[in-house]
Amino acid sequence: MIRQFALLNGVWAGTVTLVLTLNSAAAQGVAEQGFRIINAGNSGNCIACHALPGQTGIVSTFGPPLEKVAGRYSEDELRQWVSDARKIKPNTLMPPFGTTQGTNGSVRAQSMLNEEQIGHVVAALLTLK
Repeated sequence: MIRQFALLNGVWAGTVTLVLTLNSAAAQGVAEQGFRIINAGNSGNCIACHALPGQTGIVSTFGPPLEKVAGRYSEDELRQWVSDARKIKPNTLMPPFGTTQGTNGSVRAQSMLNEEQIGHVVAALLTLK
């Protein structure tokens, strides 16, 4: 856990950042939830376009495979890819899972995934080294 505090206008203000390692039971649980979202047809459905390591049956080659994705991108970059890949690659066909801004004819009033779900997906992707 990292704590940062400073005196701001006479008041102590600060942030506390909890750093999880993927070896902890809590982090593994989060990653497990992320893999459920990645495989769920009604939420992430990442496997519709991306191949996962060890995946059998019908494997999509539409998007790049997710094998070793954690070795290619940082946690922040993975979060951006999931939230709104258009900020990294403007002409991408990957849907923006974390926003409806700039989408045409969205049938949803909110993003496909909320911040917590995106965090789970990123935790799962971080295990793919």
